Amino acid sequence: MKKFIVIALALFLVLPALSYAGSMTSRWDVTFGGYVKFDVGWMSQGQGIDYRAAGRESISLSKSQVDEYAVTNWYSGETRFNFAIKGPAAWNGAKTSAFIEGDFRGVAGSRATATGLFTLRHAFMDFKWANTTLLLGHTWQPWGLIPSFNMLAFSENHFMKGATRVPQVRVTQKLNKEFSAQLAIASPNQVLWGNNGGNYIDDKNRALMPDTSLDIKYATDKCGKIGPWMLTFGLGGMWGKEKVTWQENAVWTLPGSKNIDRWGASFYGYIPIIPEKKGNKTNALGFTWNAFSGQGVGAMLPAYPGTPYNRGADAVYTGLGLTNTGVNNDPMYATTSGAWAQLTYYYTDSVSSNVLWGYQSNNLSQQYELANPAATRNLQNFVINIMYDVNPAVRFGLEYTRITTSYGYWIAPAGAGSQPKGSLDAIRFGAFYFF
Repeated sequence: MKKFIVIALALFLVLPALSYAGSMTSRWDVTFGGYVKFDVGWMSQGQGIDYRAAGRESISLSKSQVDEYAVTNWYSGETRFNFAIKGPAAWNGAKTSAFIEGDFRGVAGSRATATGLFTLRHAFMDFKWANTTLLLGHTWQPWGLIPSFNMLAFSENHFMKGATRVPQVRVTQKLNKEFSAQLAIASPNQVLWGNNGGNYIDDKNRALMPDTSLDIKYATDKCGKIGPWMLTFGLGGMWGKEKVTWQENAVWTLPGSKNIDRWGASFYGYIPIIPEKKGNKTNALGFTWNAFSGQGVGAMLPAYPGTPYNRGADAVYTGLGLTNTGVNNDPMYATTSGAWAQLTYYYTDSVSSNVLWGYQSNNLSQQYELANPAATRNLQNFVINIMYDVNPAVRFGLEYTRITTSYGYWIAPAGAGSQPKGSLDAIRFGAFYFF
């Protein structure tokens, strides 16, 4: 009897597991992928592992805890899962597919720290004809992406590498074998922020205008290639509107608003200076860059002032959110300009080094600096790393980063650090396992 009870109990526990085994099926062809990523790093300032700008330096009468103490960080939140789906043809033979991806960084789903939460990165569908592709869904911004960006220090907003992911409708048209054009309308915001039904509502949404972008690219393998990268030149830009709002008194009985333009432009490319030979990248050398400028694209360019400044303020240096009655409101964005450049050299087919330099300048008015002393004026990055691909599944990397940052104005309170500048040094080890 005891033996029967033990066997029955075992079956009771096993049967639910058997019922789920192999149950992940689909009517279409589905490929599961992603990677596990492990990071450990040392930072000369008290920053997290997703560092983007340097904190203010201490001075003798105003010490900053961030600047005074170095830290180490351990992390695996960049681990990702994705699904690639291929389905039946539609509309005159268009090949259909979809892609879904998420990671454990948590930042896509909340403005608060939420590391460890599995959150959406990409969710889009494609319809591909011979020369035309229609994309619907949530993915990288549709203009001005830097090619061949390769660094361990992962930051969603590092200088136009693919600055933000937004819902969009995008049409890519091959003009001939070497030229293509990409036209899109897109959300002006990263809509996963906030909790209002999955939308982030602000002045960009209130303008009722999507961001409209055009990106024209030339790419050819006549000069050789390095991996998937070939000679490429691209020019992209976007235009949008923002309805800047303010209150004329404390209870919103006299609200005010004004539409202002948002725009961005980017020139980017890739040059295989020494291309690979017969599929082997040993001694190959490649160069990639992206130069950009824009107004009101703060979600796309890092450390950019998030709100317009008021050109018409009388004697009151104040932001637009709580403007007092009598102040002449004339909102305008500052201009941001900058560039990324990366040189990649392959010692062997599986060992490579990347040297990167990035610079960004925000053209802030004195009025904006007084109202927003923490706004970033200039940001510069220097990065050098070495990558070793053990096999198609395993990669190791070691990286050094130097970041210098200048801010809009001095900060007086003790403990914050008063210097309007700062510098950060970081050393980081990373390991990937792709599947």
